[in-house]
Amino acid sequence: MKNQLRNGVITKTGMRNGFMLYERCVRIIEILIQSRQAMTTGELASLLSVSSRTIRSDLDVIDEWLGGFSHEPVVRIPGIGILLKDINGQIQMHLREKGTGGYVMSSAERVRSITGWLLSEGSSTSIAEMAEKLQVSAATVSNDLQKVKSWMDRSCIHMVSKPHMGITVRDTENNIRRGCIMVLREMLETGTHQQELIGMRFTQAESLLRKYQMTSFCNVLNAWREKILFIIRELQDSAHVTISDNGFCAMFLYLLTAFTRMDRGHPVSVKRQTFPHIEVPSGFDYNRIHDMILDQTGLDADENEMFLIHAEWMSLRKFGSSQEINVEHVLIAKELIAEVKDSLEIEFEEGDDTVLDLAAHLSVMQYRLFLNIPAEHNAALQEIEETFPDVCQVVRQKLCAILKERLGTVNQEVCSREAVYISMYIVACILKNPLEAAVKKDVIIVCNSTVATSRILENRLKSIFSNVNVVKSISYREFISAAQPLSCDLIISTLPLESTQYQCVTVNPLLKLEDINKLMGMFMLRMQNVDFNKYISATINIVARSLELKPEERIKLSIELTRDIKEEVQGLDKSHKPAVRNLLDESLVAVNVHARNCYDAIQLAGDLLKKKGYITQRHIDEMIRIKRKLGGYMVIDKGVALPHLLAPELSGPCMSVITLDKPVRFNHADNDPVDLIVMLLSNHNTAHIKVLEELVDLLGDAKKREAIRLSTSAYELLSIIS
Repeated sequence: MKNQLRNGVITKTGMRNGFMLYERCVRIIEILIQSRQAMTTGELASLLSVSSRTIRSDLDVIDEWLGGFSHEPVVRIPGIGILLKDINGQIQMHLREKGTGGYVMSSAERVRSITGWLLSEGSSTSIAEMAEKLQVSAATVSNDLQKVKSWMDRSCIHMVSKPHMGITVRDTENNIRRGCIMVLREMLETGTHQQELIGMRFTQAESLLRKYQMTSFCNVLNAWREKILFIIRELQDSAHVTISDNGFCAMFLYLLTAFTRMDRGHPVSVKRQTFPHIEVPSGFDYNRIHDMILDQTGLDADENEMFLIHAEWMSLRKFGSSQEINVEHVLIAKELIAEVKDSLEIEFEEGDDTVLDLAAHLSVMQYRLFLNIPAEHNAALQEIEETFPDVCQVVRQKLCAILKERLGTVNQEVCSREAVYISMYIVACILKNPLEAAVKKDVIIVCNSTVATSRILENRLKSIFSNVNVVKSISYREFISAAQPLSCDLIISTLPLESTQYQCVTVNPLLKLEDINKLMGMFMLRMQNVDFNKYISATINIVARSLELKPEERIKLSIELTRDIKEEVQGLDKSHKPAVRNLLDESLVAVNVHARNCYDAIQLAGDLLKKKGYITQRHIDEMIRIKRKLGGYMVIDKGVALPHLLAPELSGPCMSVITLDKPVRFNHADNDPVDLIVMLLSNHNTAHIKVLEELVDLLGDAKKREAIRLSTSAYELLSIIS
């Protein structure tokens, strides 16, 4: 069969109507059918993050497709908008008949489809076979395979491609299962609803799996899904615990793989007696769970299978019940904390709770190390590593040394991720600061999965605000399943919550400036008095280690530094010249700029700074990379994005501002689309604080924000900021 691209449509001989719509065309059709009133091309362009010209071209394509079954074309009413009526449901019927292969996938979708296919099908395939299935050229598949190979390499999964032998994945069951988890999460595009999608909303997940060519995987999933859901529920209920969504997904896919393997008569290669150091806690009843699996599935799991099921279950973080604490893990926890104190020459009070929490984490960690799987993803990890690299490095070195002595060999990648998790507990202790007695607001903290994240947030709240009383910290699952009303004045969460019953606010666990301003402005939390001596002492310790100062030189430096810092702070307070205005001139402002998407918008804002020689393309690429990795975190207000970067090599803070002719999506749940971009880079993590404070004030003024958007020149925009 021959494919030809004509406008926005692929024509193919032998296909009814001769047309396959792009997915964007399908989305336009669905939007227009569901809309109760006319929509403009501008509104459609904004929703789909494309230009109005592209929408007009797509509408012509849709007209041609509609004509294929004698349907009326899209109605265009000048000055009003666009309408599409689905006469007798014909359009929906033809869209259903078109099926999952009825539109041309984007490059990203094809890469995901090929990845899922290779991971789940098992047998080798060829470029020609994939091209036929995806209805694209062999050259297109070859280009996509390069991206698939990069994905596999990043995920440490071995993909083999040899002439006359085809393309396949050759790796361990653990690695292939881990790859399936990763691609499943990408397909579902969710971090907190996987349990729901695999459970009661499975039809949505099933259609995605079939769309991405994972038919065999989908069939196996259909066969075992209800049985596995029952077993996981029983495991949680019998232990009086809940597991996170990431943990649920991992456990579900492990049981799916294990049951499929046992059903096909393939025994597991791991032997229980080979791993005497892996403990079996009293809470895991082998016989009862074995009988439950036999009753539900008809499969008689042997000792080795039960050992691996137990190890997978124990590798997950659980909530709602106290965990058995091993004395050896308590000693390791204390050893790690002592190493940080000695190596960095800092003092802090860790408390028994932190030691026990850390010991519980180490108990879970031993199973992850045994299974060679990294800890669950946590958005705060990268920020912890960037903000406290010295703590992470000390913990990483000490942890690897302890584990090598105990286990002989360890997976460096898994060990490194675990070290950052452990550092989160220790950082939470370092950030502690005593509170003065005051009338306090009762606060409940909600985090997605880890105790460490809640500890950091709790201690940040206590160190910054004088009237906060943290009642307790709970997981997201505990929040949504709470049977009794939660007693508190405010819920502070690290992920968005939907609640009409409670006052809720979403923050970064490290409490960035925008979070602090939000809590002060909306919920009347009061700031602590800044203790200069603490920061001065820390600075002196760093300088003394670097320069090997004598005791008398340390005292002299301490006196001078105290005086200089206080004078600097007083100078900032007396300054009336806006820091924002100091960084901007007309060459760093552009209005009504056209951007194809959010990445293009970041590039355009960065180009203004690059032309002045303030930054390089490398800095822009890094901000784009961070955006791809972390999603909509750059969006700080309705329609406002703040791409930012800490770059020590810069001479000082720099910024640019652009407004867009058409808004683009940054993938933020509440504040999309974006039409105002403020880019800020700094060479020091405090040098831009004054700028951020002014931006918060400026963008908090709705009238000024709107005036900035409506500016017709750089001069006009600057006059508003001034």
